[in-house]
Amino acid sequence: MKIKGYILGISVAMASLLVSSCDTNNLTDVYQSSTIGATFITASQSVSFPSSGYEGFDVEVVRAQTEAPATIKVTSAVLLDADGNALPLPSTIQVPSEVNFEAGEGRSSLHVSVGDITPGETYQLAITLDETVAPVDATMTKIISIFRDYTYTSLGTGTLNSTFFEATGTAEIQKADQTTWYKAIGLYEEGYDIIFKVAQDGKTVTVDQQAAASDISGYGTLYVAGSGTLENGVITVELEFTVSAGSFGSCTEELILPAAN
Repeated sequence: MKIKGYILGISVAMASLLVSSCDTNNLTDVYQSSTIGATFITASQSVSFPSSGYEGFDVEVVRAQTEAPATIKVTSAVLLDADGNALPLPSTIQVPSEVNFEAGEGRSSLHVSVGDITPGETYQLAITLDETVAPVDATMTKIISIFRDYTYTSLGTGTLNSTFFEATGTAEIQKADQTTWYKAIGLYEEGYDIIFKVAQDGKTVTVDQQAAASDISGYGTLYVAGSGTLENGVITVELEFTVSAGSFGSCTEELILPAAN
């Protein structure tokens, strides 16, 4: 889009609107015991793939005792339904039967192969390792959320009326083939697409937090999030504009879809 030029023009005075925030990182201990001290580093993981051009992902396993080579068996690999019940793995998701460590190696990984899974569907994969090689406090079952993006078809050029940037611009608008999601290509800056999710009622619109621009006034990546409505081909949303240091506040943004131009 064509609004990026206005980003650098945002007044430094907006800094007074920022609300401080910070993030903390939690570290997982690797437990020592009479076993080799094997464990997953975390109990959960999320993996998102584009609609095409993906192959799989790695799941890390660590151990405390590293002197000798070791092989840890995968005792279970299943999908979980919404109620947590185990389902067989589809042929499109393949999990190795074991993970191997060389002598002196404290970290290894399982490579999960992912094929043509259904776009827009989240798969909950549960992998369990042999508990006989782990201390009692180890994490030996890991739940992994696997998501493949929808495929999209271009609708044409839409128009953005931005209150935040006090500017008007255009962007290519794409619609998901499997649901009512709209993707505005490079809406505020080239390389930063924004997705507008329309609910089943055909009116309610949600914009999950996502990066909108690489930088704004030296504060780093700009993010947007909010909600609104779709009516007569026009998406009107109240978006909050934030950076790592805090918030610039919320503004009403209007996206006119191609069919309504």
